[in-house]
Amino acid sequence: MYALFRTIQHQQQGFEGLMTTFLSSWKGTPFYFWIVLLTLMGLNWTLESLKWQTLLQNIEPISTVQAFKSVLTGLALGMLLPSGTGDVAGRIINLKKKTEGIGAGIISGVIQTIVTISFGYIGLLYIVQKFALKNSLESYLILGIPAFCIIALIVIWYLRNQKKLMKYQRIQQVLAAIYTLRKKQWGSLFAIGIMRHLVFILQFCLLFNWAGVKLPFVDTLAVVNSVFLAKTIIPALNFVSDLGVRELSAIYFMRHYAVDINQVITATFSLWLLNIGIPVLIGSIWILFTRKNAH
Repeated sequence: MYALFRTIQHQQQGFEGLMTTFLSSWKGTPFYFWIVLLTLMGLNWTLESLKWQTLLQNIEPISTVQAFKSVLTGLALGMLLPSGTGDVAGRIINLKKKTEGIGAGIISGVIQTIVTISFGYIGLLYIVQKFALKNSLESYLILGIPAFCIIALIVIWYLRNQKKLMKYQRIQQVLAAIYTLRKKQWGSLFAIGIMRHLVFILQFCLLFNWAGVKLPFVDTLAVVNSVFLAKTIIPALNFVSDLGVRELSAIYFMRHYAVDINQVITATFSLWLLNIGIPVLIGSIWILFTRKNAH
């Protein structure tokens, strides 16, 4: 957040220019535009709820409504607890089989991570080739991501063959979500993950165009997917620091194009507000009412 603050401060018009761009973008926007974006927001978290419901199907079946509430509760607790622990804690808070729920939460995150990295790698490859980038962060990532994936697969294979670990009941319970899933369910989970990522892309592209960031369609896709890639691999403490990572990543990848940074920040902040800010508010209200009813 401090780095983002300094970046804005060093612009010619500073924060005043950013506020002018932000307010001018929001004023006069057709009402139907926000309806479309809010519908996409609802679709995004509905898909995530279906993914969560599918993961629990063989462990502790829950309704679609319960899954939706669990996802929003996880988002709300993500404000307080770091590195995704709040998300998992919020999702399992009402489950009876909480240990198995932890495994399901981890799988949910891993599936979305695999999808995001796959799309992001293609976008990054496009940017590196188009601008012939050498000895840059992008070129190092092109080489580093496959190497990291290979190492991760080796580690997973090694741990899976450690029979001593499987003797511990807690570890067996955490891994239950993996071993109880059938091939058809795995296919459904990845299909949902891909559809959710496509919703993200559509939202981001619409907001870039709305904020005045005009790029060729393929270039927009490349930048958007690269931003999501950066947001995935860069650790964020909570949903606030996630905001800083998103903005700085967008500014970094947009440096190759002649665009207004204020427009980029306006688009990325609006995306965060729609996809994270509003759902967190809803999830927080849900937690308050749940606590009140419990007392």
